[in-house]
Parts: sequence; C-alpha cells; structure tokens
Amino acid sequence: MHTFVYYQLYAFLATFYGGIVIGFLYDIYRIYRSMLNFKKVITAIQDLLFWIAISIVAIFVLIYSNDGNVRGYSIMGFILGALVYNLLLSSIVVKTIKIFLNVIKRIFNDIYMGLRKIFNFFYKIVIYLWKKFYKIIVWPILLIKKIVKKPISKIRKIKMKFKKTSDE
Repeated sequence: MHTFVYYQLYAFLATFYGGIVIGFLYDIYRIYRSMLNFKKVITAIQDLLFWIAISIVAIFVLIYSNDGNVRGYSIMGFILGALVYNLLLSSIVVKTIKIFLNVIKRIFNDIYMGLRKIFNFFYKIVIYLWKKFYKIIVWPILLIKKIVKKPISKIRKIKMKFKKTSDE
C-alpha cells in the first residue's frame, strides 16, 4: 500500500508540473498572438495547433508518469498546476518575456538604423561621384554628337538634292 500511495503522489506531482508547463506554453502563445494579428481563419488554425501541442504534452506526461492511465488525481494535477502557474507565475513570466522581446526589438532596430545610415552615406557618396563624373563626361559626348550630326545632316541634304534632280 505504501508504494501505491507513493506512485499516485508521483503521478500527481508529474501532472502538476505538466499543468505548469501547459500554463507556460499558453502564456507564450498568448504573447505570440498579441504581437501578431492574423485573420480569423489563420487564428483558428493556430488555436487548433496549440491544442494539439498541449494534448501531446499532456499525453507525454501521462505516459511518463502514470503509464498513460487517466485518473482523477491526474486531471486534478493538470488543473492545479495550470491554476498555480496562472496565479503565481504568469504575470511575472509574461512581463519578463515582453521586456526581453522589447530589448531584442530595440537591438535589431538599432542595428537596422545603423545599417541604414551607413547605406545612405555610401549612397550619397555614389550619387555625388556620379554627378561629378557626369559633368566631366557629358560635354565630350555632346560635342561628339554635334560633330557626328553635322555630317549626317549634310549628307541628308545632299541626298535630298540628288533625289530632286533625279526625279526631274
């Protein structure tokens, strides 16, 4: 009888810890949902996937602790674990995770802004150099066009004169 009570206590504590894990996973999911807003269909699919994940955790805990037997104390352990987590730890965990995510967000934002400034600096240099290069290179190109256009226009005039004389 002594080992039977010990076995039940072990199973109860394991499911109690399983309830804490489920509460923690729910907080993670809740934070995820508050950060990203999806359409109703996507949200429904995510909810279904969350419940499947929670079921897998519960089944794993039951198989590990109680050979897969579902007893009243197992269900009570899950409920009490989730309740204790929700009352004592949930707000602390949520605040900590949000602070952590905000710090990471600020770090990535700072990196992005730094890279953006560097890119803008090099972009301005390239544009400045291009304008200088264009000013240097454009007048010879225009001069070459003028030189090339004059003979072409004279050749056209000569062709037109020959065409007029040949038509007569």
